[in-house]
Amino acid sequence: MTPTTRECLRYAPMLGSREGELEAGERAALAAHLEGCAGCQARLADLAATEGLVAEGLSRAAARRDFSAFADEVMARIEPESSGWRAFLRRHRIAVRVATALAPALAAVALILYLERAPGGAALDVDVTSELYVPIVIQTADGPVVLLGNGDQPEGS
Repeated sequence: MTPTTRECLRYAPMLGSREGELEAGERAALAAHLEGCAGCQARLADLAATEGLVAEGLSRAAARRDFSAFADEVMARIEPESSGWRAFLRRHRIAVRVATALAPALAAVALILYLERAPGGAALDVDVTSELYVPIVIQTADGPVVLLGNGDQPEGS
């Protein structure tokens, strides 16, 4: 029984498929069709020959090209791989700045919470103050407590 043009049109797109692209049923149907269709067998042979010619042409073109400086050119385009704390801080500048700005306030809150839960349970009279770059000072009933200081106090303080 000779295949019809309709069958050939159905199987023609499958002729150039790669390994794993077709399901088992499709592969079996294509193989059965190819057994009885000389036209599709010829198309498959043409595809294989064309693929071989293209591969050979690409190989020849690649052989003519000088790739001796290829690795150096690629490496010149790649930013040096940086690691460690300095690289981390450079990549996360905004997060570091926010954390640095919030650190004194968070330390003050942590100290207040710690003192409130201290044994004795006495209520604390605490006043927290901070001005620009001045270290945070906590006024307690026992006297002032300086939380963080970096020596950047404005003149006259």
